Amino acid sequence: MFSKDLKTQAKADRNDLVTAIIVGTLAIGFLVYDGIRRISALFAAPGLITVEAPIETQTITADLGGGAPATVDSATLVVDGVNMVSVVCLVLAIVVGVVGLIVVAALGVVLCRRLAQGAAFDAVNLRLTFGISMALLVAGLGEVWFQNMGLNGVFAALGDEFNGQTGLFLQAVPLYVTALAVGVLVIVFRRGIRLQKDTEGLV
Repeated sequence: MFSKDLKTQAKADRNDLVTAIIVGTLAIGFLVYDGIRRISALFAAPGLITVEAPIETQTITADLGGGAPATVDSATLVVDGVNMVSVVCLVLAIVVGVVGLIVVAALGVVLCRRLAQGAAFDAVNLRLTFGISMALLVAGLGEVWFQNMGLNGVFAALGDEFNGQTGLFLQAVPLYVTALAVGVLVIVFRRGIRLQKDTEGLV
């Protein structure tokens, strides 16, 4: 009975890992599509740059029915005269964010495949988990850094100064938290490897 339960659990775990592999593969395809879409949206208006940016909180009249008071803290800006360096930074922000997440998904798929094959506590899985954690950090921090540089140029073209760095950072908080959570798994894998070696030494 106990052996049957273990086999059932092992099969369920394997099915979960296979599902994760499929989802990860689909996520890579979606990320590629989303990156292309975002870059295309950046140049949607000929000769202009279209970008969504955090702005100082302000009250507007929303075009709903007869008009309704609303408070906004972000806006889609369509701007002319943005310098080339800032435009490149805006593109790099998208590329770094998307590529970082693609790396995360790809490493996650490889990790799930190895776990499905029975490889658990080994150096390869440790490196894969560490790579996922670092890729999440790079995706979050890199996108924020380049986006900040790009938006500085956008606001300069409008004759204003960009002060929404906090808003950009907060948007990436989920990635930082996820990177921290995966970092905890790195510790778990490292300790698992150590315990496995100690157990093998006792046999």
